[in-house]
This record gives sequence, C-alpha cells and structure tokens, in this order.
Amino acid sequence: MKEGLQGKYIRDYLQTYMLLPFQSGIDDLYKLKMLENNNTSALLKVDLSVEGGEASCKYFVGGMKSMELVFRTLSIDNARLTAILKSFVAAFEETEELLLDPDDLVLDPECVFINISDYKAGFIYLPGFKKSVSKQAETFFEYMLNRVDYDDKKAVALLYDCYILVMKEERGIAALKERIEKEAPAPTRVLYKEKTVTETEKEPIPLVAKPEPSIKSWFTGMFKKKKEREVGTVVKEPERFFGEDSQDTVLLTVRKQECNPCLIGVNNDEKTIIDKLPFMIGSLSGHTDYMPAGGNVSRLHAEFRKTEGGVALVDLNSTNGTKVNGEYLVPGEEYGLFNNDRISIAENEFIYKTCAITG
Repeated sequence: MKEGLQGKYIRDYLQTYMLLPFQSGIDDLYKLKMLENNNTSALLKVDLSVEGGEASCKYFVGGMKSMELVFRTLSIDNARLTAILKSFVAAFEETEELLLDPDDLVLDPECVFINISDYKAGFIYLPGFKKSVSKQAETFFEYMLNRVDYDDKKAVALLYDCYILVMKEERGIAALKERIEKEAPAPTRVLYKEKTVTETEKEPIPLVAKPEPSIKSWFTGMFKKKKEREVGTVVKEPERFFGEDSQDTVLLTVRKQECNPCLIGVNNDEKTIIDKLPFMIGSLSGHTDYMPAGGNVSRLHAEFRKTEGGVALVDLNSTNGTKVNGEYLVPGEEYGLFNNDRISIAENEFIYKTCAITG
C-alpha cells in the first residue's frame, strides 16, 4: 500500500475487516468514538483493536473489494463513476458533520472499497494520517482518468468536469456535488467524435473554447496512451532467405513447448491452463480469466500471482472463501503453491499442477 500504510485483512465471525495501525495518540480516540457512534454511509465503520500491545483501527469491509482490484479488470463507465463520486462527496460531508480533519481521509485506491452490486464506495478515516487531502484528491482523480471507459462520452465529460472543479474551484466539494446532481447535460467540450453506423458523411467539427493547455494536454495524452495500450505493438524480425549456393548454416525452427501451471478438476478432470499472471477467478462475466461452473463463486473470488518463489494464490475477500489443502486463506494474503496442492474455490475442487505442456 502507498503512503507507508501496513494494512492487513482479518476474518472474524465470517466477516472481513481491514486492520491499519492507529497512528495517533490518546487525544484522538474521540474521533474513533465519533465514527463508532454515528451512522455513516460513505465512511467505513471502525473500532479500536488492541493485540499484543499494538493498537489498530479495525474497519468493517464485509464483501466489498478494494477499488484497485475492481478496476484492474473493469473500466469506469458513467453509472459506476456517478456512484463513486456520490460516495466521495458523502465521505467529505460526513467528515465535516463530525468535525473531523479531512486530511485524515485515506484516498489510496487500495484502501477505498467498492460494493460491486451498486458500485458505492466506502472510505477509510484514519486518525493521525495527516496527508494533504487536496494532493490525495488529485492523485485519486488521475487514477480514475486512467481507468475511465473512453467509449462512454458521458463518463469522460463528467470525470473531466469534476476533476477541474476539485482542482480549480474554491468551493471544491460543494461545486462537485452540484455537478453530479445535474441531469446528464450535453458535453460542453468536444473530446472526440462519436462514430455511428448510419453516418454517411463527415459532419463539421464545431468550434469550441479550448480548456487550459496544460490540463488538456495531460488529459488527451492519457487518452492516447490508453488507446496505444489497447492496440499494442507487434515487432517482427525480418525473414532471411538462402540460395542454393549460400554458405550460411540454416537452423531448422523447432517449436518450443511452453510449460504453464494449471488446475485439474477433481470431479471432471477438466484442465484449466494458467497462461498468464495475474490470473483471476470469479463469476463476473467478461472480466475474469476463468469462471468455475460450480455455484457460490464470488464475482472476484481469487487470483493467482507471480512471486519470487513461484506462484501464489490470493483470496479476494470472497464470500464463501478459498482453501488450500483444507485451510482457509486469509483474504489479501499470498499463499505459495506447490505441485499437487488441493485448492477449493467455493464448491469447486482442483488439483494444482506446477507444469502443463501447452505448445
């Protein structure tokens, strides 16, 4: 995690919490009491936990996933963006109502949690965090600008407008709230021209006032980089040809067999090749690498990751848990895998193989 945060997940009575070290003194304990005794919709519930003489803030996460995890595979469309921004505004309003210091809000995407059913966000308030909320907000919006759905022009226009308001407007959050509450207006600036199937001739591009060059250059640069990443670049070596009199030695091309780890279904012997890392398992169609047929699999359930020692499995705060050799994994923690380990993902049973010939 950024900013030196050393957070970890714990399971307690089938519920998931995140622990963060209490970074302040006894004088700030009242802030935790304020959060504990008041109903908040955007600030995560928290209480003080003391283990081994170390005090930690214990935040109720439930079934939510970190923002960084969710939008690693999903893009932020207009509906998701609107839900996140409303939660963002609510977090600031609740902080103000409770007379708390906004610099103690944590806007690191790894510590912002998303409810995938409606994409509302939950934010952490950490007494003693003391990081400039304006700088955090700038980084937070730049993170979203890198993950917005550039085919959704309403999302692009809304996010761009809100970014400008937060960075430039003295009223900040109030102005942002007013912008979100407006009914989807037509974009005030042309960021790109939408193509339609029925288009028969090119329409003239209307002349509009240009935004500040530095901000527009940064924003359009992100758009260009996004498209370049989607298209990708393939580099191909030139072919060499040899005549009958050539003295060059010709090496016959031998197809190299790749060896990738795989999962073997216990009940059906189905083989699933783990052909890339990270490799995500879950029921969220179109955004995970493998969807097991069995039931009770969370939308984002577990993930295989590359480590220095090989491959590790991580439970992504799934509802029904992930087990290796009969032991439940602690959400968020990497568990190194070995050949023939038995993996349980909800109701699905697999044998993990470190090597499967794929070529």
